[in-house]
Amino acid sequence: MSVTRRAFVKGSAAASLSVVGGCLSVDEGSGAYPGWRRGELDIHFIHTGVGEQTFFIFPDGTTMLLDCGDTHHAKYMCDVPPQPSGDRYGGEWVSRYIQRLVSGRTIDYVMVSHWHGDHTGDLMFGGKNSADGRIVCGIPLVGEHFTFRHYLDHQYPKMGGHAKDPDPDALRLMKAWIPYAMKRDGMTAEKVQVGALNQIKLLKDAAAYPSFEIRNLAGNGVLWDGKNGIVDCARVQIEKTGKDEIHENRLSAAIRIRYGAFAYYTGGDNELTMIGENGKAFNWEQTIGKVCGPVDVAKTNHHAGAFGMSPGFVRELRAKVYLSSVWQPKMVDHKSLSAMCSRELYSGDRLVCFGYIADKVKEVAAAYDRDLAPGGHAVVKVAPGGGTFKVYTLNAADESMAVLACFRFESGGPKT
Repeated sequence: MSVTRRAFVKGSAAASLSVVGGCLSVDEGSGAYPGWRRGELDIHFIHTGVGEQTFFIFPDGTTMLLDCGDTHHAKYMCDVPPQPSGDRYGGEWVSRYIQRLVSGRTIDYVMVSHWHGDHTGDLMFGGKNSADGRIVCGIPLVGEHFTFRHYLDHQYPKMGGHAKDPDPDALRLMKAWIPYAMKRDGMTAEKVQVGALNQIKLLKDAAAYPSFEIRNLAGNGVLWDGKNGIVDCARVQIEKTGKDEIHENRLSAAIRIRYGAFAYYTGGDNELTMIGENGKAFNWEQTIGKVCGPVDVAKTNHHAGAFGMSPGFVRELRAKVYLSSVWQPKMVDHKSLSAMCSRELYSGDRLVCFGYIADKVKEVAAAYDRDLAPGGHAVVKVAPGGGTFKVYTLNAADESMAVLACFRFESGGPKT
C-alpha cells in the first residue's frame, strides 16, 4: 500500500518513507528530540504564538539567541493561542525551552533584528513581573534566567534612527535593559557591522570547524555588496525623498550562516521596496537575496505575510525549507505560500514550517498541503561537516520535546 507524505504527517505513522523523485525522506514521529552533539549545528525556531525567536547551538557549542518577542494582541489570542499556554510570558517559555538544551546559564550572543515588540518584547504587555518592580518581558525576561555575553543589533548605540515605524514600547524596554545587563553581567554591546565575516564567531573551538562562517548581509538600510564593500541604501533613499523615514522592518539585520555545503538565511522583517539612485522603488528584499545567494533553509521575511517573500526574493534563495513564525492569522498568506511552494521559480522538494495555522486560514493553507510540516517548534539539525540536515517538528503544546515528524535533506546541490 502506498502512503502519501501528507497522510504520514497527519497520521500516527509507524514507518519511514521516501518521496518518489525527490531527495526528501520522512521518519516516523516518535520519541523525544535527541539533543545537540558536538559538531552539529542546531537551529531551534521556537513557537510561542506571541512572537519570533530562534536559538542556535553552533558546532563547537557557542550559543546565540536571535530575537525573542512577547506581544499579546487580544484580537488574535483566540486565533493563535499562546504555546504551551498563556500562563507564562513568551520569554519565560523560551527560557524554559533553552534550559532543556544547555547545561549552563550563559548564552554567548543575543541579537536583535529590529525594534518591534514581537521580536524584542513589549512594555505595553510586559507588566511588572520582577522582584525589584522592573518591567520584564521578551529578551530581558530571558536575561533574568541567563547571562548574555555579547549583544548585537542593527543600530546600537543609536536606537530608533531612520525608522518610520519603530515600536516605542520595544525601544523603551531595550533602552532600559541594555545598560542594565552591561552593568550587571558585563555584557558587551555593538552594532551589526554589515559586510563583516564572523563578527559573530565560534568562541569555543573555531579551529575545529573551518567551514563554519557567518556573514552579515544587511542592517539599518545598509547592504553588503557581495564582495568587499557596502552600499548605504538608507542614505540614498533619504537623499532622494528628502525624508529620514524608512519603515523599521526594512532596517532589519540579516545574516547568512554557512557550514560546509549547508547555508541558512535569516533577515528579521525585511520586505518590499526602497528608493534607489534613480529615484524609483526597487525590490529591497530581492536585492538582499542576490547578495545572499541560494540557501538550504530560510527564515521567512516578515513572517511570510503579504509584504514579504516576494517571488524575486524566493527565486534568489531557492530554499528547500522555510521557517515562519505566526502570532496572527494573516501571517499565513496565499501570495507568500504560492512563491515558496512554486516549482516554476525553482525545482525540488519544499517544506514550509508554520508554528500554527488558525482555522480561518486553513483553506488558504490547504492548497499547499503537500509542502506543509505539522505545526509546532521547528528544529534544523545539521550533521557534522554540513553535508546533510534534518528538520524536526516538536510538540509546542507542552514541554515534552516530543517529535511529531522528521524530514531529511541533502545540503547544497543544484537548484534551477
